[in-house]
Amino acid sequence: MDTRIRSFIDTLLKRAVEEGFVESEVYFESDASTAVQALEGKIIQFESSDASGLSFRGLYNGQMGYAYTEDISDDMIPFLLSQAKDNCKVLEVKEKITVYEGDKEYPEFNGFNEELAKIGYQEMADAALALEKETLAYDKRIESVDDCFVAYSSGTLLIINSKGMVCESQDNSLDVYVGCRAKEGEDVQTAGKSWSFSSLGDLNISKCAETVGKKVIGKLGAHSIPSEKTSVILDRFAARSLLGAFAGAFSAEAMQKGLSRLAGRVGEKIANDNITLIDEGMIDKSQFCIPFDSEGVSAKRTVLIDKGVFTSALHNRKTALVEGKESTGNGFRGGAKGSLGISNTNFHFENGSLSFDDLLKKMNNGILITALHGLHAGVNAISGDFSLMTEGFLVKDGKITEPVNQITIADNFFDVLLKIEELADDVDYFAFDGAHIQSPSLLIPNVSIAGE
Repeated sequence: MDTRIRSFIDTLLKRAVEEGFVESEVYFESDASTAVQALEGKIIQFESSDASGLSFRGLYNGQMGYAYTEDISDDMIPFLLSQAKDNCKVLEVKEKITVYEGDKEYPEFNGFNEELAKIGYQEMADAALALEKETLAYDKRIESVDDCFVAYSSGTLLIINSKGMVCESQDNSLDVYVGCRAKEGEDVQTAGKSWSFSSLGDLNISKCAETVGKKVIGKLGAHSIPSEKTSVILDRFAARSLLGAFAGAFSAEAMQKGLSRLAGRVGEKIANDNITLIDEGMIDKSQFCIPFDSEGVSAKRTVLIDKGVFTSALHNRKTALVEGKESTGNGFRGGAKGSLGISNTNFHFENGSLSFDDLLKKMNNGILITALHGLHAGVNAISGDFSLMTEGFLVKDGKITEPVNQITIADNFFDVLLKIEELADDVDYFAFDGAHIQSPSLLIPNVSIAGE
């Protein structure tokens, strides 16, 4: 941590006491990134950004006042304290949540790789150019690589308050994306893929090119099919997209506002017996660890659905207080300037017992769905209804056959929870194409498909 930042925060907290704040807290966040884009054998774009922000909140005359700045200089301290006081004067509702004293212990996690931090422009440029070249070389039907990015990013988060809590984390990563276009006759298909690496040595250009090349070539010849009700498998990428679209339904804040169908249903059966849904901040040896939330609450493991039964919502300290419970460690802000809400950490269905191939055999005949499109518009997060464009493959006699597209899948998320027949064992928090929200591949019977 920059000693200048720490000195500024310490001075601000000290001055807050002198100005009559009963308790106070500082939230500091900084992010830096560098990115290159390759096109037609050249680097066509280089971008670099560095941003930081600091927010102060303090309890004054029974109200919690807030202030924010991007200028970390001593001259800003009087401004922050004055703004927070002025903020208190216009508030009418007494704040029940105070700053958090912190937990006795926090999980250890180092998400910052010192060697990766040494990466420079040339290494990123070389990687982007090589990735474009190898993707084009994968198959002569690949006409172009339309997008090829390599980006390095790093971030620092520091939360310190007057009760002695100090929470600090650093992370960095190398993110790669390639999108390409293939043509066979009059048929044109596109595909893209992204990865996130915690070490430069983990980046395998050839494997990335092969993955996206195989993906786009496999889509050539895709066609629509007649409308029907049939069994489908959502692969782990499509399944996590669907789960992510409805993750907000498990927020206690949404429930308390009447914006979730799960309000008042703790203890009820809401899913098939084979469904267990977990949110956990720490997964050993995974790059996706989150040791504490934006309130300084230590990472927790929360079972939301236990063998079909709804057991818990996700809470921050405010929603937990309303229900007389403890925070689940899910109080997050959208940056130093953002307001506090509720977000998941590592949110996933527990793995099933079948391999992906055995899941295909179990379905025997149906559709394998590999992507869902239109999640921004085709989902009603409150009712659970969804109608989404999709693509994938026909499955016959347990084998993947021809590709399909221009079809729509329609159902209700809460109904789907009750009828998931089987889950594969392919949740992987150690994969480079992973994410905080994951799901194993899901076998779902009797799903409406609209096509020709």
